[in-house]
Amino acid sequence: MYNVVVNDITLYYDRLGTGEPLVLIHGLGERKEGWKYQHELANHYDLIIPDLRGFGKSTLPDNKEISITNFAKDILALLDKLNIKTAHICGLSMGGIIAQEIYKLDSSKVQSLILANSIFYVPKWLGNFIYKSRKKKIEQLTPEEHKMISTERCLYTKDRKMIEKVLPAWSDKFNSFIPAWKACLEIDYRTLLPTIDVPTLVILCKNDKICRPYNQKKMHKLIPNSQLVTIKKAGHVGKIEKPDEFNHAILHFLQSTYDQDHPTSAQFFMEIK
Repeated sequence: MYNVVVNDITLYYDRLGTGEPLVLIHGLGERKEGWKYQHELANHYDLIIPDLRGFGKSTLPDNKEISITNFAKDILALLDKLNIKTAHICGLSMGGIIAQEIYKLDSSKVQSLILANSIFYVPKWLGNFIYKSRKKKIEQLTPEEHKMISTERCLYTKDRKMIEKVLPAWSDKFNSFIPAWKACLEIDYRTLLPTIDVPTLVILCKNDKICRPYNQKKMHKLIPNSQLVTIKKAGHVGKIEKPDEFNHAILHFLQSTYDQDHPTSAQFFMEIK
């Protein structure tokens, strides 16, 4: 584990492997340990796995705000500190939202995008309704209750063994959850997606009840020449429920796109059982 100060935040991160940089950005309420089952990608890439500000071990001073833009700026600053000019950017759920924001802020840093179980737009009326109707219920939960409820909602396979695999992925810091959740409900990348001109992989899990698959299908349609992978029998955390399929999708995308003399740009649909 390493740490660096960026934007007056002490950002903790793991760095594993060698090769082209691949940044893995965790989802809402998670920490970098949620990418444990993707560590094997370090056999092929230089993995950079941060704790976002206010989550995991990364700090959040009282005068600093939680926002999608600030999350993205922190990661861009981290890449600068590590003297990394470009990187593959992979994000799950909120991490995928942050990946879109990174591209918006500085597309020159983005070699490719991998957007897993994510969304790109929440209508203002819907975001307000969801926030107002659920905020008090969330605030009444203890951190442990919230972790368990979130785990069960995220899973397709809800047996004890799988639950125990997911629980360590959650951050012990709970204070940052609600402002980060609110930030996710205020996004609108409808005009950004058609302008993306780097290779992009969209991953959806067929049984995702958090960020439902129609979101990823729409993202795939909006992003020119993007590629789409569907993973069956997996919920919101396919990276843990179906790590072999999830990792294969990433490797296939990156290797087929960059390990050829002429990178592919053709759209394709891949379905993993």
